[in-house]
Amino acid sequence: MPETEDVRPMWTDEPFDVHAEDPFGRGTFVDTVVKRIQVASATDSSTVFGLVGPWGSGKTSILDRVRAGLADDWQIAEFTPWSSGDAASMSLEFVNTVADLLGEKAVGETRATLAGYAGFITPLLEAIPFVGGGVKGATEHALEAIASRPPWHKQFAELSKAIQSLEKRVLIVVDDVDRLGGSELLTLLRVIRLLGRFRGVHYLVAYDQDTVEDLLRSTGSVGRSAAFMEKIVQYPFETPPVPRAAVIRLLSGVIEELLAATGVRLDSYGLQRATNLVDVLSPQLRTPRALGRFREHLAAFANHVATARLDLLDYVAVTWLRLNAHGVWALLEPWHQELRSGGRQISTTKTEELTAADWEDRIALAHPQADRAGTLEVLSFLFEGVDVRGRRSFIAHPRAMNDPTYFGRYLLLAIPEDDVDDEPIRVVATEMDEVRFPQAAAELAVVIDGNDDALANLALNRLTSLRAEHKTPNLQLLEFLTARMKARAEEEDRVGSPRTGLREILSREVARCVLAGQTTASAVIEMLGEAEALNVVWMAPRSAEFRGRGGEIANGFARIWAERLKSDPSRYLADGRLGAVAELVTYSLEPGDTNGLLDQAITEYASFLELAKGFVYLKEWLGNGSTYELSFRAEPFMILISEAVREKYRSAVAEDAGELQYEIEDLPSRDVADEILRAFAVDSIYGLYS
Repeated sequence: MPETEDVRPMWTDEPFDVHAEDPFGRGTFVDTVVKRIQVASATDSSTVFGLVGPWGSGKTSILDRVRAGLADDWQIAEFTPWSSGDAASMSLEFVNTVADLLGEKAVGETRATLAGYAGFITPLLEAIPFVGGGVKGATEHALEAIASRPPWHKQFAELSKAIQSLEKRVLIVVDDVDRLGGSELLTLLRVIRLLGRFRGVHYLVAYDQDTVEDLLRSTGSVGRSAAFMEKIVQYPFETPPVPRAAVIRLLSGVIEELLAATGVRLDSYGLQRATNLVDVLSPQLRTPRALGRFREHLAAFANHVATARLDLLDYVAVTWLRLNAHGVWALLEPWHQELRSGGRQISTTKTEELTAADWEDRIALAHPQADRAGTLEVLSFLFEGVDVRGRRSFIAHPRAMNDPTYFGRYLLLAIPEDDVDDEPIRVVATEMDEVRFPQAAAELAVVIDGNDDALANLALNRLTSLRAEHKTPNLQLLEFLTARMKARAEEEDRVGSPRTGLREILSREVARCVLAGQTTASAVIEMLGEAEALNVVWMAPRSAEFRGRGGEIANGFARIWAERLKSDPSRYLADGRLGAVAELVTYSLEPGDTNGLLDQAITEYASFLELAKGFVYLKEWLGNGSTYELSFRAEPFMILISEAVREKYRSAVAEDAGELQYEIEDLPSRDVADEILRAFAVDSIYGLYS
């Protein structure tokens, strides 16, 4: 992957600069909160204001803007209770906050008062119960009983006097309340509601209502948690949602940033798809945190859009799925065929259509927290088979996630070094340009000839897929594939070897060129060598493209090999290919051309058995290692060696049959002793006589 300098600052979910333009249109809301807090005076009873909103809704940014908007006669401090683990620690944190407010005045007797107050309120925090969901009754009676004691009254009065001496209104800001555990939250509320209610000291508390209510219920100490919070917070301000227009504007800006960063240009269809995508995603991105997180993830991997040859808009959509409906994203691979086809296979012959309701049910099971309707819209944008109640958002385009060739790329966005550049594959598969083809072929050869079998197989799979769409015979490609096979000539066949994929596509290209008359059987044998030519000629008819044309493809090869068998079968005995050549010849040619073809090579029983051994072959079974099984090509043997010759040696075969005991199956290697090969050939021939 090419190295690029990342000039973007890291996204850290920090609040926005209070002096920067508000991108979410909340200025009016901030002004309202500021005006209401401004009414509180330095002589009023302590008041608790609440900033209420879900996680990620921008509460901290709003807090900062509220602080910046308050008049200069406010003394503002931060109280961070979530850094405290117990009542004692929270007591100390609270008095430290008060000390920060007092500044230089928190010295001498005042400092001693603060220390005493911290020590006094710790047992108070642990002693005061919250029963029945209110702050009346037992709670306040307990407080009154303790507060009537002279030490408490004296310390509270002294601290109140010190705070009043500031001659400023005091606001204590408490953010991230929903980070606390249930017991810590109760302790905080005791501080705010009962022990920190100094006159002129006001609180602005930010929290998520649902989370806080869940935390309170988990303690078992309160009744109706919503009513409980109403007692604590006198003025709750609900954080407004981000306006839809602002989301559309910001999301459009994110896509424009990506276009600039990746150098991608959109045609008219691309612009239409971009508009559709913004319409699909904008209702799903409801908070500043969601927008910021989404933008950061898109930017972090944007360079892979080019290096991995992805479609930019599909990249945006699937990134949203990964972040917001991860359970659905994790199931895209097993769902892929159904996402593309829109149907579910219910039997070998019957398919049932998947409706929008079916997909929503699947989404709910895969990711219960996901917005079902919104997630369905995203799937409809990405895949042609997903229908959103009669409306399909998918528009066909190159390099789509809908395309099986590219699908896996979108699941591996972060690791393009484990992928293959499609451009040289495309050129090799579809072009015959004398300049572009050699350049692309050289790049692709590095991958296919390399040591990484996975990458080589990936490249071959994509090349095979493209050639399924572009079937024009191409001698350049045939020569390229032949060179790749020769580069791996010394390798043994094994599971995962690129030789398997190479042989498959090579067989198709041989068949195309032979059938089109662009090459001949003799030229192919010369190019590949007899052994590999034999392999690819056998493989070609297995493809649906050449079904029923196997004889036509193999005919020229069979005639060459029939002539060579007749004139000198020993050449095939020596390298162990006699049986395979014999099978191809008898399969491809008429009986009149093959009957008794090997008769003239048999002069005595020894030569008869020598040829018979050539029809013995080993079936290979792959699993936990490889095992082999002895087999005999009986039909070619009976065609190429006439009945008259076979009858001539019948008695000799009968006499030798059964002399040697040996294993036929589960042989550990290809190395089989010659006497076993001979005995197996004799026993196989003897079986033909019966």
